[in-house]
Amino acid sequence: MSSHIHVSPTGLFWENTFFNLALAVYLIAVLCYLAHLLGKEQLGRFASHLLRLSFLVHTAFIVTRAINVQRVPFVGSFEFGNMFVWATVLVYLWSEWRMQEQFYAVGAFVTPLAMLYLAYLTVVPLLFPAIRISRVHSRLAPVLQNKWLTVHVSTSIFGYAGFTLAFAAAVMWLLKRYLKSDHLITRALPGSKTLEEYMYRGAAFGFLFQSAMIITGAIWADISWGRYWGWDPKEMWALITWFVYAVYLHARFTRGWTGLRTVVLVMLGWVCMVFTWIGVAWLLSGLHSFG
Repeated sequence: MSSHIHVSPTGLFWENTFFNLALAVYLIAVLCYLAHLLGKEQLGRFASHLLRLSFLVHTAFIVTRAINVQRVPFVGSFEFGNMFVWATVLVYLWSEWRMQEQFYAVGAFVTPLAMLYLAYLTVVPLLFPAIRISRVHSRLAPVLQNKWLTVHVSTSIFGYAGFTLAFAAAVMWLLKRYLKSDHLITRALPGSKTLEEYMYRGAAFGFLFQSAMIITGAIWADISWGRYWGWDPKEMWALITWFVYAVYLHARFTRGWTGLRTVVLVMLGWVCMVFTWIGVAWLLSGLHSFG
């Protein structure tokens, strides 16, 4: 039996329409957040409303994709990437709702990251044909037909979302420190202590879900392959990412680390996370080659 799923023209139409519309509104939201950062303060609230709209449209795309593939759409770079971006925007909107206007500036750093992730799924394959991001509607392979996989991937996308928010706060902290105090961007950013707290909360949130991802992945691996750990490249890099953030949290709690040292650790952790997601898929081979 073919692994491909036949999707009706109507199903394809709505899936593509929601995806393209979400991309367009995300892009406009990014521009409005950046304008807010650069002095157009009145655009902050408008950018937030646009981001919520794009999130709803993106949700419609994910639901339509789920209907078309007859499962949760989390397998392969295209599906996982969309779920990751969706989770990142959700977590950011939740934090923005809690902190309100003082955090509109954060959106000017989080939303471009989300667009970069989406660009990897859409633009990069056009510029570099060797990188193929398949949008094929396919059935799950037998090894993937396990409830633990759903939990494993779900915790992964929220872990990555938390790390993305922490990275955005780290970038903002660097700008706050090294730009002149009267710079337009510096004036728009929250204080350094506030940014460190935001960075910590994002990293702690991501670390919690990354830990759950590793545990549920081990359970799934034992069910599927009869072992909890196989030193697969993706397993190794997921563990490296977890370890970097564990060092950061340990240093902050027990050593009282703050400032540049913690910012560097958070940024290093984000680089490890991106390599776990993208680098391993293209540079290394293993059991996770399907994702």
